[in-house]
Amino acid sequence: MISEPTAPAVLLDDVTVSFDGRIALDRVTFQVPAGGFVAMIGPNGAGKTTCLRVVLGLLNPQSGVVRVFGRPPGHLHGDVGYVPQRIVIPRGFPISALDVVLMGRTALLGPGRRPRAVDREAARAALRRVGLDGSAARRFEELSGGQQQRVLIARALCGRPRLLLLDEPTAGLDSGARARFYALVCDLQHAEGLTLLCATHDLDVVGDHADTLVLLDHAVRAMGTPSEVLASGALESAYPLPDGHVHSAAERETR
Repeated sequence: MISEPTAPAVLLDDVTVSFDGRIALDRVTFQVPAGGFVAMIGPNGAGKTTCLRVVLGLLNPQSGVVRVFGRPPGHLHGDVGYVPQRIVIPRGFPISALDVVLMGRTALLGPGRRPRAVDREAARAALRRVGLDGSAARRFEELSGGQQQRVLIARALCGRPRLLLLDEPTAGLDSGARARFYALVCDLQHAEGLTLLCATHDLDVVGDHADTLVLLDHAVRAMGTPSEVLASGALESAYPLPDGHVHSAAERETR
């Protein structure tokens, strides 16, 4: 057993997960150091979300070891925050940004308990940390996509986590909103000592912020600094590109 003072924030060692005989994760091994920012990249269906679910304790691997702050996953209530792509709220449902953030206090409240004044203040403080203190009363559905994602970060921060897991958090956002999102996340990381593990397709943005990239295609195909991984041949193998397309009819005739 790794003692907690020397343990990485996240450890996956030879982890294998399969569904109905299909391999989702094949002997995956990597670490996320405490205070670090590791981004998992890879094509759709490569196992990135499965990996996050293993870290959350929602999936048990068939083999291998998983540790979060030196302990088995699922035993650290409040220490792990999760930011999904989106949350599904029925159209017209009158839920405010503050109400969404308060969902992040559920684990601390316990079953059947209603939010107290201290919980509401924690939710307002989380909204201030993401720059949305003036939007607490607005309906969640009225916010822009980028603002909604900031609310979901605030929801995760509301429980005062040490580790933040982000699952394709900028899907559907334009390039400017994606850049602003990662800048905010990095600012929060440094200000609050957070550890970040992110699953993303944002190769052009996340490489400017993450310490380490893990190229995942069921197995770890490459791992290292962003410049190392983005320049590797493994990236091209994981993201197969079509042969060069020629748009001009005249150019096609000369080929």
